[in-house]
Amino acid sequence: MKFKILSVFVITATANFLNHAYAQKTITGFEAPESAITSGNKIFVSNIGGNQPNPMALDSNGFISALAADGKIIQKKFNKATLNGPKGLAIIGNTLYTADINRVVGFNINSGEKVFELSFPDAKMLNDLCTVDDKNLVVSETIGGNVYLINIANKSYDIIGNINGANGVTYDAATKKLYACGMGINMDGSGKLYMKDMTDKSASFTELPNSPKGVFDGLEMVDNSHLLVTDWHGADSTKGRFVIYDLENNSMKTYAIDAGPADVHYDKTSHTFYLPLMLKNSLLIEDLNKLKQD
Repeated sequence: MKFKILSVFVITATANFLNHAYAQKTITGFEAPESAITSGNKIFVSNIGGNQPNPMALDSNGFISALAADGKIIQKKFNKATLNGPKGLAIIGNTLYTADINRVVGFNINSGEKVFELSFPDAKMLNDLCTVDDKNLVVSETIGGNVYLINIANKSYDIIGNINGANGVTYDAATKKLYACGMGINMDGSGKLYMKDMTDKSASFTELPNSPKGVFDGLEMVDNSHLLVTDWHGADSTKGRFVIYDLENNSMKTYAIDAGPADVHYDKTSHTFYLPLMLKNSLLIEDLNKLKQD
């Protein structure tokens, strides 16, 4: 009898643990969260900041939050230098980089001290960041549409292309291809998906075949043949959506999510996505495989 009771207890406890471990999590307490990224046992979230957040204002009220792996906020304001409206995040070595309107700023990932800054005088809204290798980053600029390649060693940059409303960027090191998505002209929902061959500096961005349209924000590689993109306007204007685009057969699947989906981060090992929901001041952590297709 005792054995049976113990067995039931163990089975129940194990089931509860698994449900807890893989359950959807929503973390609140942010101020217009725009981007998320993980490093070791920490999660970093950029916040545009303010009671009425303005993604283009040089208002000194932006910040980056540091969270534990379970979602608990460790430091609401991790950065020890002023930020205005930080958006995209990327990590190289021990440095956490963020796109902050007209500059890219880097912080020591352990101390929060500023260790890097590169200004873009013509930029009005630098947006997403991605890593190319241990010396180079890519950053997009939404208003002008430029996409820049940054050499962090010598603090220089080159324009490597232009797309309407340039936003999400992600790099496939295996194929040397850079993928990008746009929000469209004046963020009108005509944004598309694009690709650039990074082995050819003169190559332009080309539109992916049968590209979906939307007000696209974040962009990640799900695996070698699928892109994950967030769209602010799906079929229901009160919600956003995920679009998963198949690079092999140029088809797509869509999934309804909450309104205001920004720069998504995806962990390929755990199949977990980290999605800032700007309009709800929250971060959604969920298993991608649990989403239901439209």
